[in-house]
Amino acid sequence: MLRMIGAFIRKNLPLAMAGLLTVLAIIIYNMGELLEKYHHKLMENIHYALAAIVLFGIFYIIAMLVRAVWTASQDDDP
Repeated sequence: MLRMIGAFIRKNLPLAMAGLLTVLAIIIYNMGELLEKYHHKLMENIHYALAAIVLFGIFYIIAMLVRAVWTASQDDDP
């Protein structure tokens, strides 16, 4: 019985996660709208923080690409 329930959950997990993530996205959007309406300065700071995180991610990816190219070019040298 437990194996059957476990197999059912594993089989339908993507559907359950899709529904859960949809509800979570709607809640986050509505909370953002309320914060934008009543606490505008806080939302500006949240936007700045998200922009900083995205920029850090982009720079980190570029640094990893440069490192990969650098090590690949040094591996090719005889």
